[in-house]
Amino acid sequence: MANKLRKKTAKVSFFAFQDMITTVTGVLMIVMLLLSLDVTQRAAAPSEVARHQLQERLDQAKAQLAADADLLQARQAELASLTNRVFVVPDASAKEAILLVLSADDGYCSRAGQTNLLTFTAGGGDQGFKRLLDQWDPADQRLVFYVRPSAVAYFEQCRALAEQHGFPLGYDAPEAARRYVLLPSPP
Repeated sequence: MANKLRKKTAKVSFFAFQDMITTVTGVLMIVMLLLSLDVTQRAAAPSEVARHQLQERLDQAKAQLAADADLLQARQAELASLTNRVFVVPDASAKEAILLVLSADDGYCSRAGQTNLLTFTAGGGDQGFKRLLDQWDPADQRLVFYVRPSAVAYFEQCRALAEQHGFPLGYDAPEAARRYVLLPSPP
């Protein structure tokens, strides 16, 4: 009898319910995979942007370094050109100083703030130096000689001529291979 009661009860099938649960679970898994891929791509994108920005900054730094290196080379060349120069600062007297540098073969003279040098030869007697002395005035100018060791004999002749013309004199022995530049007088 118990069998008969069991057969009379309705059977419930869970197949449709399991099918729906499996479908929903599959859809949720696909949505989770898509979301995880989207998050991964979004995380990768900022690092690419950051890498690109860092590369740009690195390129700018390299360009700045190259420009600084060029500037440094220019300043080193300027310093090298100034290395063999001696700057003569005249005293604040009322007379203008004229710088005369004598060597064995020739000499040159310059005035304060003047960039061009007047050269004269020592070989032609005293005529080159004498013509310069005739252009200057002993009342307004004084002569400052820098005599290289090879020009001591020539200096004696030039000094005698300058003293005959009445110029106040100053002199010193310069270093070899140095170029002398007369700066303007201080106020």
